[in-house]
Amino acid sequence: MLGSTFSHITLPHFAFNMFALFSFGQPLVDVLGPENFLACYLSAGVLSSLGGMMIKLMTTCTTPSLGASGAVLFMASLTALLWPSAQFGIIFLPFISLPAQTMLLGIVALDISGLVLGWRMFDHGAHLAAVATGFLFVNGGAKWISEYQHYVVKVWRDMRARKV
Repeated sequence: MLGSTFSHITLPHFAFNMFALFSFGQPLVDVLGPENFLACYLSAGVLSSLGGMMIKLMTTCTTPSLGASGAVLFMASLTALLWPSAQFGIIFLPFISLPAQTMLLGIVALDISGLVLGWRMFDHGAHLAAVATGFLFVNGGAKWISEYQHYVVKVWRDMRARKV
């Protein structure tokens, strides 16, 4: 699941994802720090792939999925949820700019439509899993992860102290 986050079938698919990641990346690196940004990106890649696979099992869809779109959409979701009034542009329509929150809702509506209507061009399940993961992260998930990290480090240190 992680490997698919780094693989792309076509060069334009790769270029589009990397351009989008570049667009959302720096503000999130500034807020999260480089290590947490990387952890979020990798986790989002796995979780969105898992979500896409689960949706495919429920819908009996057999279309293969490959690419970083889930992880990148997670980053876009974080950006839209943290800065809802930020302006998002559309790469193919550079003269159009929308508030981030509006753009995110549009993407969610498009992916829900894709699932309901059986469109096979994108992994709509992975996209929706990415947005859901971003929503959970912003609304308490980051705090829970931090608390869990501190707990794991404490347990590890206690275990090491007992061995000495």
